[in-house]
Amino acid sequence: MKRFDLNDAWLLHEAPLHWGRDSLAAVKALKEGWYPCTLPTDVRIPLIEHGIIQEPLESDHALASEWIEQRSWWYTKEFDGAGIDFDSDIIELVIETIDTNSDIFVNDQYVGSHRNVHYPFVRNIKDILTTGKNTLTVRVTTGLEDVTDNDLAELNWATCREYDNGGKDRGDYRRSYVRRPQYTVGWDWGPRVVTCGLGGNAYLRCEKEIAVREVKLVTVSADQTARLKATVNIENLDIIGTINCDLQIDISYDGESCVTKKLENLLLTSGTNYFDVDLEVENARLWWPAGHGEHPLYDVQVSAVSANAKTEYPAFQFGIRTVELDTSILRGEERNFRLIVNGVPIFSKGGNWVPADFIHARVTDEKYETLIREAVEANFNMLRVWGGGLFERDIFYDLCDRNGLLVWQDFMMACSTYPDHKREFRDEMRAEMDYQTKRLRNRASIALFCGTNEVHWIFNKYDNPRWQIEFKHEKQYGMYIANILAKEIMYNNCSHIPYWNSSPYGGALPNDDTVGDVHRWHNAFMSLNMDERIEPMDFDTVNSKFVSEYGFVGPCSLESTKKYLGGEEIDFDSEVWQMHCNVFEKGTVITGIAKNYLDRTDNLSIEDYLLYGGMVHSLMLEYSLEAIRFKEDCGGALFWMYNDAWGEVGWTIIDYYLSRKIPYYGVKRALAHTKLSMRVVDGNVVVQGMNDTAEKVSFRAEYGYISFDGTVRQTKTLEISLEPHSRVYLLTEKLPDQDYTKGSMMLIPDSDTVNSISLRTGDMKTMVFDPSPVEIVSDEQIGPDRKITLTSKGYAHGVYVAGGYDCSDLYFDLLPGEVKTITVYSAGSESLKFASVR
Repeated sequence: MKRFDLNDAWLLHEAPLHWGRDSLAAVKALKEGWYPCTLPTDVRIPLIEHGIIQEPLESDHALASEWIEQRSWWYTKEFDGAGIDFDSDIIELVIETIDTNSDIFVNDQYVGSHRNVHYPFVRNIKDILTTGKNTLTVRVTTGLEDVTDNDLAELNWATCREYDNGGKDRGDYRRSYVRRPQYTVGWDWGPRVVTCGLGGNAYLRCEKEIAVREVKLVTVSADQTARLKATVNIENLDIIGTINCDLQIDISYDGESCVTKKLENLLLTSGTNYFDVDLEVENARLWWPAGHGEHPLYDVQVSAVSANAKTEYPAFQFGIRTVELDTSILRGEERNFRLIVNGVPIFSKGGNWVPADFIHARVTDEKYETLIREAVEANFNMLRVWGGGLFERDIFYDLCDRNGLLVWQDFMMACSTYPDHKREFRDEMRAEMDYQTKRLRNRASIALFCGTNEVHWIFNKYDNPRWQIEFKHEKQYGMYIANILAKEIMYNNCSHIPYWNSSPYGGALPNDDTVGDVHRWHNAFMSLNMDERIEPMDFDTVNSKFVSEYGFVGPCSLESTKKYLGGEEIDFDSEVWQMHCNVFEKGTVITGIAKNYLDRTDNLSIEDYLLYGGMVHSLMLEYSLEAIRFKEDCGGALFWMYNDAWGEVGWTIIDYYLSRKIPYYGVKRALAHTKLSMRVVDGNVVVQGMNDTAEKVSFRAEYGYISFDGTVRQTKTLEISLEPHSRVYLLTEKLPDQDYTKGSMMLIPDSDTVNSISLRTGDMKTMVFDPSPVEIVSDEQIGPDRKITLTSKGYAHGVYVAGGYDCSDLYFDLLPGEVKTITVYSAGSESLKFASVR
């Protein structure tokens, strides 16, 4: 296979929306108004570069670019045919991630239309190309313009919008009919920025005689001698005759060959030919999720040779591992919901992933790298790719493979009914799911495919009768896709990968604590009861088997806040400020600040809002993740959401500009691979130990009641050992009768590998203690970083270093007499000043 790239030297022009494909000549006759661009691109990118529009994600500029939806957009480029292999039997034009409705022309000849961002346009154009100058033109629109009110009436207008929730510009009923990134019409966490463009790569793919179309590689057994099974699809391009062919599979690790398997003199009949190949890898290095072990990747090459041609499938990397979804019976009606990797139960921990920009085409490889690196640093082992966005680019999955991050991959349906009673819609869904399952099935990171986000939950008449929907087998409002079509495709393409119908899903009705996964919203942050929104200890009552969504909102840093306000004055009551606040926030942040820190919040400074709001956000996520992880029957906790698509007071722990928010550190502590937790259960103090790693961990710890000023220490020494891949209760004893306003039960390990813990018995404002200075015990510079050891005689809450540095830990509680070592990154020789929130 030879590839001829077409990403460079494009031109873009706008035209009236009604200019269809019959207007090609009129568009090409335009002499002015062309903007140069390079793929991947969105129409807004060159418009921003040329000053036609302002940055849509700053201030309220998104509103001023909505006119883009009402135009057609024409991309064109010229390319020389001299570098193209015209000896090939087929020359396929491939255009990825067309957003969304498009007509494609080669040398002014119409070659096809495409209506789906989630799989590429592919067409053999050999007979149209010339050896000289060629032109490629693509007309693109958002696709929303083709949806009628009659279409929407067929779905009872059952699509979630934010119009009634304060987000009057967010949401669009029409999105359910268009296979585009759903989130770009606006969501609770972002504005309406309806994308339009060529969001992926474009290239020619040349093949002669034969083409290796598919390779599926499956781990049959993850033993010391691992057994693999490859299925290879070789297409014979001779429509009427047979061809002889040799097939070879090479697997190597770190440059050394591990397996070579060659099948000779295969007879290829015209068209598709499937071959199964059994393989064995001796002394196999197994791939493990982050925290549980290493994540080695083998290099795989597959080639085929005929009399007159040799072709190669694109080389890929493969992790040897098995993955299962355990839904076995626990007790009564309760069932497990947990992943088992290489025979070991895994507690899935991490966050929900959304596209990293509302203009998805401009997300760089560097942004992906930073976000994945920061997720690993925060002790994640899973990301859930949410179903309202996109199947991510290869770089995302490459990074997850390399870093041991499991991926819960939604299919792209979210918070809406869908017209699965229409054949053309089913065909589009079949095509995109077929393409994406084949594309992703060899990934070590792919742990589960999921049919929808919240469709089964939101639109069933028992949970939400207001939609007035009656499901019938001939009209399932999107359920057919998840319940039947997706399962057929999974069985045919990747039956070795677990599948789940929706999220949340399980039990008699979705969101059941006894079976499957839950989204904990209505009895948490989206509760109508403000006290329920801001009480972290309510999460101690969670008995779900897997929590795949829940969250809390909080602010960014001052620097990031100023960026996304775009120079506007900081005013909590301004329209721009409110536009950059999640629509579900509704005063929750300030109420949380009042509950935990300040008696008066009416004249709150921006600095105090950002600091205390961030601390409340951190408290809610850290405590809740600990509480969920504390339940031994629970198989995972994924908070909403990890990353952001624009700047706002919102759900994330990493902001749009890639700065860590205060809760980043609380989440990191809660998800530590080796961790202790303490709770009161039925009047007893219970200490739990968790060790995700493959090594036994042993240490001593001081345990007992310690006053906040450090003068009272009614403690004893514990000898603690945590076995590999374990989650166990270490200690259960009656809660001592003490004054818990002036002290608490604390556990202080003698090892920096495990964080200290303190029993929460009330809000921060109920705790009585004087400020205790943070003292520097030692300070060592190691390259650009500083290794700092700290202590405090009394309790210091929310210890931080001034200057906005990233650290190995920050905004932590330093317990009385505790000695803790952290690393301050890129601090050089600067003078460092430590303080505490309280």
